[in-house]
Amino acid sequence: MKDLIISLEATCDLPENLIKKYDLKIADMEFIVDDEIYSTNKDNVQSSHLYEKMRKGSKTKTSQINEESYIEFFEKLLKENKPILHLAFSSGQSATYHSAVSAANKIKEKYKDSKIIVVDSLCSCSGHGFYAILVRKFADDANSLDDVVKYAEYLKYKIIHSFSVDDLKYLYRGGRIKQSVAIIGTILKIKPVLKVDDDGRLVQVKNVVSRKRALKAIYDGFKESYDKNFDICFISHADCLVDAEYIANLIKDETNVNPTITNLGPIIGSHSGPGTIALFFVASKR
Repeated sequence: MKDLIISLEATCDLPENLIKKYDLKIADMEFIVDDEIYSTNKDNVQSSHLYEKMRKGSKTKTSQINEESYIEFFEKLLKENKPILHLAFSSGQSATYHSAVSAANKIKEKYKDSKIIVVDSLCSCSGHGFYAILVRKFADDANSLDDVVKYAEYLKYKIIHSFSVDDLKYLYRGGRIKQSVAIIGTILKIKPVLKVDDDGRLVQVKNVVSRKRALKAIYDGFKESYDKNFDICFISHADCLVDAEYIANLIKDETNVNPTITNLGPIIGSHSGPGTIALFFVASKR
């Protein structure tokens, strides 16, 4: 199935070299920093100085891709005359999946011979991109589109998202935690470890005191449950490369898994804030 288009949203946080290597099509998104609009098409958090500005108190917003934008996106892809498998950002965190499904249905009504399948990835940030890369690898040797879709539906429940934030105020602003929890947690220097559950939602796993313990908890969770049949994992960071390298070195020293370090992009980063660190890998279950 090499003649298959695999697409996904810019929430995948993949660098350009991996997007090209695995021939992925990306639906760009917009984000706003202090009323100035940026596009993921041109910004990977560097040109907007997103995290630097957030640390100084800048307000950030993101916007979902609407149905009309998906229709335009899919129509451009149809010109390649190939079936399209769209791996949508988790429905547990956004309504974009439903917009993509609605757009795909309208496209199929208009273009009777078109083939567009939308899968709810239940994944977020580089976990979304990691998932898409694994689906692409499978698709290259698959016999049919149905086989690829079945694999995508099977695999998504095995992609682990384990992460922690450095400042609870961003989760509070995004409605993830209560203000009282953010205040008390900040005073006590609590660093929550979170994950994405089977419904694609962010849930808290545990609280630890100190950043170092949070990083170690993320690694320990990986070592206890990673699937040894997969020799890659992704680590994303929001302007905290040293922490990403700390986890990567633990993984390289004690396993045969090769970590890829990426920037946490502006869409998720706008809600989790600078200092967010995340690890994505395959396990037997979430």
